[in-house]
Amino acid sequence: MLQKLLNITVNGESLITQLQQNHAQALSAFTDNDELLQTWVDGFKLALADEKLSSHNLSKQVYFPVKLESNDVEYHLLCPLFSSALAHNLHKKVTDTRFGDSKDIRDARRANKYDERMDISFPNTAVQSFGGSKPQNISQLNSERYGQNFLLNTAPPTFQAQVKPPINNTSLFNRQLTYKVSTYLRDFKAFLSKLNPEENNFKVRYKRDYHFILPILDQLMIHAANIQTLLAGWASESHCKLKPAHALWLDVYNPHEGFQREREKLDWQAVIAADFASWLIKQLKNDEKYRLGDIEHAYFSKVCLHQLKRFEHNTPKLAEA
Repeated sequence: MLQKLLNITVNGESLITQLQQNHAQALSAFTDNDELLQTWVDGFKLALADEKLSSHNLSKQVYFPVKLESNDVEYHLLCPLFSSALAHNLHKKVTDTRFGDSKDIRDARRANKYDERMDISFPNTAVQSFGGSKPQNISQLNSERYGQNFLLNTAPPTFQAQVKPPINNTSLFNRQLTYKVSTYLRDFKAFLSKLNPEENNFKVRYKRDYHFILPILDQLMIHAANIQTLLAGWASESHCKLKPAHALWLDVYNPHEGFQREREKLDWQAVIAADFASWLIKQLKNDEKYRLGDIEHAYFSKVCLHQLKRFEHNTPKLAEA
């Protein structure tokens, strides 16, 4: 309540401002006694600063070592302090972006309408609550925030691996691709291990294709598309170890005429489909409960070849790029 009293504004000037200027005209209406008025001023000024600065014994303190020239080690004390004023300003900024003009800007964006103002947002914020059911009992600023304090996201950035041409690999089906689809492979193996030999109906085949095989192929196509955006001509380098069929698929804009003639034959598609089937069976073959053989290899190859033809049909050719 004291803080609320100090923030009361009279004639455009708050009591706290007057106290900082060493006068309190706002209080002169309550007494004609100058000595009593000065006593009030001195008493209220005590609320503006502590006579003795100290921190709580449970506050987080970090001693950072500092090496001196004499090889002696001293420490800097790092003591994070909670700034109520900063938290209040942050709360106001975040609230304004959610319920102020920024809301209208986001509505315009969703409706595909133009808005000249900048869209400002604070993603992945957390809310810290103070005061329980009675936040007004903690502080005036906390009461104005309804006991809420926003915490900004401080998680480390997520870096994406840089896409490079697989010139040091003999096959596209390498460790990098296996890592990308590891979740699908794990779930696929779990699915197969629970199947009984007599289960071969439409429902099982549908789940096998659309829950596992096709998602893995989608990741394969995305991986290939990222490589195809790289600077063309890398497959013709003398030190490239990649299998010719895989190179023909991935280095789609290679300017060498001989390379493009071989690519236009499309013989490489069947090779990649067969390699995909062999790779997939190898990843799934670690359980005695199910056996994958030539029939599964032929089927996986067929599904891959179908998706590969669709992918190639939608890939711009060298003359179109």
